[in-house]
Amino acid sequence: MNPILEKVTITDNQSFAIKEEILPYIKIGWHFHPEYELVLFTESTGKRFIGDHTDRLAPNDMLLLGPYIPHYMRNDEEYYHRNSDLRIRAIVIHFSEDFCGKGFFDIVEMANVKKMLLKSSLGIQISGETQVKLAPMMEQLLTSSSYERLRILLDILHEIALSPDLTTLSSMGYTKFSPHEDTTRIDKVFEFILQNYTQDISLEQTADNINMSVSAFCKFYKKRTGKTFTQTLNEIRVGHACKLFIDKGLSVAEVCYQSGFNNLSYFHRIFKKITHFAPLEYRKRFYN
Repeated sequence: MNPILEKVTITDNQSFAIKEEILPYIKIGWHFHPEYELVLFTESTGKRFIGDHTDRLAPNDMLLLGPYIPHYMRNDEEYYHRNSDLRIRAIVIHFSEDFCGKGFFDIVEMANVKKMLLKSSLGIQISGETQVKLAPMMEQLLTSSSYERLRILLDILHEIALSPDLTTLSSMGYTKFSPHEDTTRIDKVFEFILQNYTQDISLEQTADNINMSVSAFCKFYKKRTGKTFTQTLNEIRVGHACKLFIDKGLSVAEVCYQSGFNNLSYFHRIFKKITHFAPLEYRKRFYN
């Protein structure tokens, strides 16, 4: 899985690209592109990395990602099993800043949309009633053509711009990723963490995996992702813990150790810091 500057193909008979992806698992790694990306996942579970944001990937996730913001979605491990019958399905739209003509978003009628597009430079999640309303419109885009397709996309962007159901994903302090810089190393770090986070992996092991000293790795990783290695590792482990609570109904101690934590009190502290719930309180939301 090599990280790439993704090339988006827009044919001569359309102003933006749209595709339906049905795959056994997500195949692209840490990547970026100069186009805006609007994506709806209808079938997929796993983890998502958007700038310095880390969270679970789940069905009905709708995201708007601005140009050049790096992102990486990885499915849960069962997707990669040889006899797995799981699949992912997503509707993906790519459009450039001037897909409706140069200066189109500068006109007064598009002021709200332009403001929203600027906000998307940090990544936006669309949820709630807005997501419910827009999901059928995304499906409709797959079978629409010409003017109707353009009208629907503009309607979608207008609805997002006016929606209260938006969550900005990356932090304001996130350092924008340089489009051609160090992507192989970042991708290799994520791959190593995701393959080993339930084990007792160390900062030294991770740095050695990309042939860097610990001090150089810490500076490199913080600069490129806006987070420390430990922050990322804890967020991935807590995300896995949430999945275990929901899917398996395990005890707090079982979830702690199966998520890669080896200290129960530390697990309690980190879990509450990230989710704002104590582990037992979170478990009771699903199992009384």
